[in-house]
Amino acid sequence: MLAKSAIELVNRCYQKTNGLKFLSLEELKEAFIVYVFGEYQEEFMVQYDLEEFYEHLNQLQLTNCRRDFDKAVEEWYIVEYGSGYSDANYHDILFTLVKEAVVQYQSPNRTALIRDVTKLLTMPDGFVARWKSGMLKERSLPHYFRYLMKLGVRSQKDIETLVDMWLLEYPNAFDKKQQELFANPPRRGRPNNVELALLIDLAAKVKPEMTRQERERLRKIYYYHRKSLTVREMVEKFEKYIMGKNKSNDSQVG
Repeated sequence: MLAKSAIELVNRCYQKTNGLKFLSLEELKEAFIVYVFGEYQEEFMVQYDLEEFYEHLNQLQLTNCRRDFDKAVEEWYIVEYGSGYSDANYHDILFTLVKEAVVQYQSPNRTALIRDVTKLLTMPDGFVARWKSGMLKERSLPHYFRYLMKLGVRSQKDIETLVDMWLLEYPNAFDKKQQELFANPPRRGRPNNVELALLIDLAAKVKPEMTRQERERLRKIYYYHRKSLTVREMVEKFEKYIMGKNKSNDSQVG
């Protein structure tokens, strides 16, 4: 069946090409040219000749010109995902999945985490299985990748950016105690010993040899602020306490 518009033709190309991998805008542009002058041309010429094929492309406003083909792909992206397809605008679901990857695979570094997030998003028993279970009817893998694109992941580069953005929030994500904390988050109303242990370890980098008074202050910060502050923010609060204490001591000496 002949395509009625360039956007319809791009959609056919996407369905054919994006079954098993992420496809960026630039990759789709390359794939579209290959598809039109490959598989689609072969299908067309079963019933028509080459001159009619080029006339058909002219009707679709696709001359043998790179600009027209790229424009068709860009317009398809806007129809599917809106005009902000190039922005790094990630859904909260993706940040939750990064944390899940850290817990499941115990990723030791950034490179491993990028690999593990990719694995979680693409393995048949990973996130795709949960996505399928939430569908009312059977959906194909291209539909799944469209769903990811709407969440904000359109290429491998997007996964790298997603991981980097998440690591800004959790710079200690590769610490074993932090990973244990991810796996066993604090229960409401009860302190979490793993979280407290992590706080003590991080505070020790600020003040390696703490006095009894300083250790007590650190525990108070934890018990008073554990529901409102992150571990990193509690460390910063402890650091301010140490700096204020040192200034006070210096002024007394002077």
